[in-house]
Amino acid sequence: MADRYWVGGSANWDATAGTKWALTSGGAGGEAVPTAADDVYIDSGSGAVTVTVATATATCRNLSFTSGAGAFAGTFAGSTAATVSGNLTLVAGMTNSYTGTITFNSTTSQTITTNGKAFASSLTFDGVAGSWALQDNLTTGAANTVTLTNGTLNINGKILSAGRFASSNSNTRTIAFGAGSATITGNNATVWDTSLATNLTVTGTVPTVNCTYSGATGSRNILGATTGVTEARCVTLNVTAGTDTINVYYRWIDLNLTGFAGTFGNIARHIYGNLTISTGATLTAGANATNFVASVAGKTITTNNKTLDFPLAFAGAGSWTLQDNLTIGTTRTLSFLQGTFTAGAKNVTLGSFASSGGSARVLNMGSGTWTVTAAGTSWNVSGGTNYSVTPGTATISMTAATTKSFTGGQRTYPTLNQGGAGALTIVDSNTFNNITNSVQPATITFTAGTTTTVKAFTASGTAGNLITLGSTTTSQANLVMIGAGYVNVDYLSISYIKASPANIWYAGANSTNGGNNTGWIFTAAPSTPIGFDPFVKLRSFSDHGRF
Repeated sequence: MADRYWVGGSANWDATAGTKWALTSGGAGGEAVPTAADDVYIDSGSGAVTVTVATATATCRNLSFTSGAGAFAGTFAGSTAATVSGNLTLVAGMTNSYTGTITFNSTTSQTITTNGKAFASSLTFDGVAGSWALQDNLTTGAANTVTLTNGTLNINGKILSAGRFASSNSNTRTIAFGAGSATITGNNATVWDTSLATNLTVTGTVPTVNCTYSGATGSRNILGATTGVTEARCVTLNVTAGTDTINVYYRWIDLNLTGFAGTFGNIARHIYGNLTISTGATLTAGANATNFVASVAGKTITTNNKTLDFPLAFAGAGSWTLQDNLTIGTTRTLSFLQGTFTAGAKNVTLGSFASSGGSARVLNMGSGTWTVTAAGTSWNVSGGTNYSVTPGTATISMTAATTKSFTGGQRTYPTLNQGGAGALTIVDSNTFNNITNSVQPATITFTAGTTTTVKAFTASGTAGNLITLGSTTTSQANLVMIGAGYVNVDYLSISYIKASPANIWYAGANSTNGGNNTGWIFTAAPSTPIGFDPFVKLRSFSDHGRF
């Protein structure tokens, strides 16, 4: 191991010794070309010259462009590869036009100091058990790639800026962000790739990748973890600019598109944190689902009124709260498999709703309108174990123009509205705040033998446009009122429905008795409320001297 100082003037760093290398700054040349065991200094004693890496790989241990004698003020150039087995130190006053790939292959701890000087080259970190700690921000060009093959890249609270980043293999490696982040400036390529995440460790306060390309050219593929996946091997992704196409694959913590105004591809992906869609993005429709898999509470979804025309699945033990209205495509399904979903005061529009399995699920429906647009089995809850609903004051409006069904898993729901011309079948025994309609004529059918419990029932038709109530067979279905007051409806056609308790279900004077009914009164409801005694009111006035 020895020190080597460049004294060769403007020349090539190559395998010919000549007089290019000295043992001291500005000393006599004639020393051997540096090896991987030697420390190299290109400093003030080298002169304002150009050192070019050409024809052969440059190798050294530490490479520094300063020494005790002073900093280099010349140019480091060339395009042939270089290998650094130790530390690297650039200086602010040098010109760095070197475009070859620099490989860092140490197997121990090293540092990289740039002093604000950008690289024009790609960088590869490939040392088993090696580590490299940034001492300040590191920047390389938009056409260049930083590759982590082995070891630990310690961003160390700084900003790592590169055109592309790649670490997709099964070697033992770590990206240590600290409080730092990565800025990815490239485009029309795979700009981030940690897809093969076996033996990859990601650490940091909030490990964050910012994709900042602001143009319109090509497609950016952004690949999160897929193989060897755990939540701890994922990062937060911010796409802050661009009018190009982005395809975001696999798994992420937060996915935030604020500032992006291009096309967001329909790719299958998993999100452990928050989702934010930008106002300017165009979202590609498709069958690939976005899966929310958070394991902790407090996650949010912000759509900025964009339609997410692809399926959504909630399959983590965490919780999600809408920050604005949620709209997914009319043929898409919201699958609620685990966790807590809270709508708050927001509206939810979807093709269909499905919830199944035995995992704990809490559906907080809030005070908005849930518009269900698909035909067929458009609300389907199965495997009711561990499934609970907080109905709030919401409305579920089933708007399909063709036949649809509501299977609720025998839970309590808010108002159910027959909002489309297609017949609505309520499959099992549930409780509703109200059953009503916003279109007529229409049909509401109850599964024979089931008991539907309501706090109110306000479904009514108009002249010539009846609401048809019936059972799915020639056996009765049950309707039970647990609210106060009469049921006061009209323009119904009713068959095979048993209504209870008796003497409160007034079908209206314009309704039709289709037969096999129990408990219905086919007249208008009395104007006097249930339990009202007019004589009690008269006595009250008299007691106060009014009569």
